[in-house]
Amino acid sequence: MRAVILDAPGVLTVRDVADPSLGADTDAVVRVTATAICGADLFPYHGHVPGFEMSTILGHEFAGVVETVGDHVRTVKPGDRVACTSTISCGTCAHCRAGRSSQCPDRALFGYSGVYRQLHGGQADRVLIPNAERCLRVIPDGIADEVAVFVSDMLPTGYSAVRRADVTPGDVVVVVGCGTVGLMAILFAVRTARRVIAVDAIAARRELASRLGAQAVAPDQAAEAIAAATGGLGADAVIEAAGSAGALTAAIGMARGQGTISVVGAHFEPDFPLNLGLMFEKELTLRVTWGHPFNDRDRIFALLAEGQIDPTPAITHRFALSDAAEAYRIFDAREAVKVILRP
Repeated sequence: MRAVILDAPGVLTVRDVADPSLGADTDAVVRVTATAICGADLFPYHGHVPGFEMSTILGHEFAGVVETVGDHVRTVKPGDRVACTSTISCGTCAHCRAGRSSQCPDRALFGYSGVYRQLHGGQADRVLIPNAERCLRVIPDGIADEVAVFVSDMLPTGYSAVRRADVTPGDVVVVVGCGTVGLMAILFAVRTARRVIAVDAIAARRELASRLGAQAVAPDQAAEAIAAATGGLGADAVIEAAGSAGALTAAIGMARGQGTISVVGAHFEPDFPLNLGLMFEKELTLRVTWGHPFNDRDRIFALLAEGQIDPTPAITHRFALSDAAEAYRIFDAREAVKVILRP
């Protein structure tokens, strides 16, 4: 089969590798029909993941059709269209039983190695799914494969960002960063908030945020827009989806007294100049948030099936799997927001 493999930082190829095969009675093999590039894929792409094995097949957002299942797999069968969680977890530890699967000591991310044990990803013709009953969910009729891909990671992450921001009716919510995660947060925030203000330096991303119902502004316009919307109080909730120290600093400054900052952008800084005096003065709540597809995929699939949300405006490019190198190039250059690859 063909697979997207990183040969060196910034250099990837699509080449033939062995087809995956069942290694346990709880495994399944899925033929991939749609997969996507995520911002998290750029960390190994740039050589920023310690210990990353260059033989690792990339990709943690994918959907497809079940080809084979182990003897202990009962919830999916060959021929089922399925979406897969971006991570795996044991399902039995204290964290998993309490709904905190992101903290499972056995967690691993498809398409990653080094920081987690190696788990080959879905940017390939086929992918092996460990603990298949836990990871796979049948896609409801009427939901396209490329839409189901968003349930792997991006939609649950945007949903978690809004939920952890304690957004209530009447709130003014600011979303800093309008990549896919920020756009998915907007998709959910506009369902509850009085106003959503989206902040991004890239005009094309601001246009997408506007299509999803946000008031989109450039960073140098943010302070004025927030003041006008709140009578100078500041935002009730700020979702930081950019993943930079500068964005987090700005987000803290945008929040009103007793406001909440929900940090959903990926951060790996070992230190951060947090202004504790300002945090104390304003009585702010700061939360770091991951997506939780195990917990939230069923309600998200229901919203998709009912037509209440539509993530497809975020898809700006579609490529054949064989053109993955070019797809990564434009994604890395921020010429694309969400890229779908088709094996």
